[in-house]
Amino acid sequence: MRTFLLSATFGFAALLSQPASAQDASFYDCQNDRIRIAIAPMRLDKALAKFTSITRCPVSLDADQVRGRSTRTMKTALAKGRLTPGQALARMLRSTPLKSTPIHGGFSVNK
Repeated sequence: MRTFLLSATFGFAALLSQPASAQDASFYDCQNDRIRIAIAPMRLDKALAKFTSITRCPVSLDADQVRGRSTRTMKTALAKGRLTPGQALARMLRSTPLKSTPIHGGFSVNK
């Protein structure tokens, strides 16, 4: 349940930064194509929201897996270039103890 709530939180945060028309179900259209991505190092929660906004790929954070680690203080690494969403997320997580796993239509982040 916690995983779902965190996923919904990140997804909701990403939607807030989008125009109202982007809030329908078609917003999430995670493709494996290379796109131009530039996400600066920042707090994990903000970086995941920005990632979702740019790539249209939802990310769920497994709260049970990261228990005892403050995700608010984790900083991501730079992800820049023509990358697939999976490559971009992996680059962002390099500076953290977390890893990403592709799941149907998005990604899961855990340790």
